[in-house]
Amino acid sequence: MTILLAATTVRLLVLGFFVIQRLNNFIERGGFLDSPQGRANQGILIYGAPEIEENIHKRGMKCRILTDPIFPEDSLYSALFALSQDDCANLALCHTARQADPGITMIARCSAPNLQDVFEALGVIRLLRAEESVSLLLAELGGVEQ
Repeated sequence: MTILLAATTVRLLVLGFFVIQRLNNFIERGGFLDSPQGRANQGILIYGAPEIEENIHKRGMKCRILTDPIFPEDSLYSALFALSQDDCANLALCHTARQADPGITMIARCSAPNLQDVFEALGVIRLLRAEESVSLLLAELGGVEQ
C-alpha cells in the first residue's frame, strides 16, 4: 500500500512538473491574452533609444519604438524603457504608463539627481544615469550581445 501511494505521488509530481513546464513555455511565447480587455502583450515599449530594437529582437522579444513620449493605451506592454536624455519626457511617460497599466515594469534614464526620488515613487525599478550606456542595461537583462 505504501509503495503504491509513493509511486502515485511521484507520478503526480512528475506530471505537475511537465504541466508547469509547458505552461511556462506557452507564456514565454506570448500565447495568451494578458488583460481582461483582451489586449495581447506587445513586449517592451522603448522611448529614446531606438538603437536597441535590434538587440531586443535578437533575444526573441517583441518591442515597439516610440518617437514621442505618449503612452499607447491601445495595447499592453510588459515593460517600458524610457531612455531619452529628456528627464521631463521620461517622467511624463512613466507617469502615464503607470496610470494606464499599474503592473508595467519601468526602467528609465534620469540625469537630474533631484528627480530620482520621483522616478522611484512612480515605481521605476532601475534608473540609468545620463552617462550610463544602454548596452550595459541590456547586458544586465540577460546578456544581449554588445
